Amino acid sequence: MIQVQDLKIHYGDFVAVDNLSFSVKPGTVFGLIGPNGAGKTTTIKAIATLIEPTYGEIMLGETSVLHHPEQARRMLGYMPDFPPVYDDLRVEEFCDLFAHAYGQSVIERKKKVEKALTQTELTSKRRELCKSLSRGMKQRALLAKTLVHDPSVMLLDEPGANLDPKARIDMRKLLRKLADEGKTILVSSHVLTELQDLCDEIGIMRNGKMVVSGSIEEITQRKQSTRTLEVELLEKSPKLIGFVNLCSTLSDLKQTHEAKAQFEIIHSGDRSEIPKILSGMVEHGLQVSSFTTRKSKVEDLFLEIESGSSEFDQNR
Repeated sequence: MIQVQDLKIHYGDFVAVDNLSFSVKPGTVFGLIGPNGAGKTTTIKAIATLIEPTYGEIMLGETSVLHHPEQARRMLGYMPDFPPVYDDLRVEEFCDLFAHAYGQSVIERKKKVEKALTQTELTSKRRELCKSLSRGMKQRALLAKTLVHDPSVMLLDEPGANLDPKARIDMRKLLRKLADEGKTILVSSHVLTELQDLCDEIGIMRNGKMVVSGSIEEITQRKQSTRTLEVELLEKSPKLIGFVNLCSTLSDLKQTHEAKAQFEIIHSGDRSEIPKILSGMVEHGLQVSSFTTRKSKVEDLFLEIESGSSEFDQNR
């Protein structure tokens, strides 16, 4: 639904986005991750038709953003970082204003505003002034005005910024629900833990380039030749040390809880060996009560990329 191809954006001699390519499938959530200055906001503004690229192409389905911007805007819902609400308007008036800006008739506006308020669970707040809303409710109001013309593509720049934990959870659930209803969502965020549960795929940018993109699982498999096994025994046993020493693909045994028999072990072999490791522990006389493979966190991937990992650069 979103196709960015060979995108370049220059501000004078400064290259903000450099030969960027990625795509977002219909009805999915794509998370754009990167440090300040990576080019995330510039990329989103270019897709939103607010910045003209120096070079490249941006497509929304079959519509060219560069050649048919007016048509593209009708498909887009854009929520910038730290957008203002109009304090002296009521929530439904705020949404109606943006519906009017899209040229909808009075009857259309009423239906679309009602739908947007229902989608964002703001019907009980419709008569309240925007200035009386909490930060979380203001973000919902901003999302409602973004939805009011029923866009097929949503561009959200830091939608969880400055929200408390509960408000972030509510926002995440709402965005996930919208994607399940068919919306295609591109979201930029620094709240990396939120993206892990929200996004179908992520793209990590550095210095205007896309370093790596795909599902978290795909990126993890690409990057990791090692993984962490988390093991808990019914009771401590010296047999665990012996078992780790016997296996050439296991190393770095570490106890993670002083009172309990909980351990971490680094595995450097193929994932297909993991079931054999578990059965081997049992055969070795170890009373295993819990055995899991720890998934890589988005923060781990981000920090490795931000450090300039040569492995990731080779995959770019």
